[in-house]
Amino acid sequence: MRKIALLNKAITRQGSEVADSETFADAYQLHLYAVFNYCLFRVQDRDLAEDLAADTFERAWQNRHRYNPDRAAFQTWLLTIARNIVTDWQRSQTRRPLARLTDQQPSSAPLFEVRLEESELQSRLRQLIQTLEAQEQELIALKFGAGLNNREIARAIDKSETAVGSSLHRAMKKLRAQWKELE
Repeated sequence: MRKIALLNKAITRQGSEVADSETFADAYQLHLYAVFNYCLFRVQDRDLAEDLAADTFERAWQNRHRYNPDRAAFQTWLLTIARNIVTDWQRSQTRRPLARLTDQQPSSAPLFEVRLEESELQSRLRQLIQTLEAQEQELIALKFGAGLNNREIARAIDKSETAVGSSLHRAMKKLRAQWKELE
C-alpha cells in the first residue's frame, strides 16, 4: 500500500506528463493485475484479456501527456481506457461472432476433483453474469475483476457512489436468486 501511495505521489508530481519511463513501469506493475482482471471479467478469455490489458497500457503510454491527476486517480484513468478498449472490442464482435473455447481458470488446489468442481462453479457463475444487463456486468467486473471499491467505481463510470452501491446490490441479488434457482 505504501508503494502505491509513493507511486501516486510521483505521478501527481509529474502531473500531466507521466513521461518518466521508470515511473510508468512501476505504475504498470502496480495496476496490471486490476486492469487484466477487469478485462478477464468482461471477455472471459485469458489470452484476449492479456491482449486487451496490453492495449490499455500501450494507449496509456501513448496518451500519458493527457493524464491529469486533478481529474482522476491514475488507476481510474487506466480503467477508463480499459473500459473503452473492451467496449470497442465487444462492438467489433457483434459483427463477427467468436467461437467459444473452454474456459478453465488455474487453481492452486492440487486435487483434480476440486479443480473440476471449481471450474464448473466458475463456469456457472460466468453464465449467470452474462444474463445480466451490460451495465450490471460492467459493475461486477470493476468490483470483483479490478478490485475497485464503490467510490472508485463511481469515479470511473461518472455516477454517484450511492447509485453504484444500489446497482451492485440489485445485480448481486439477481445473481443470488438465479444461483438458487439452479440448485
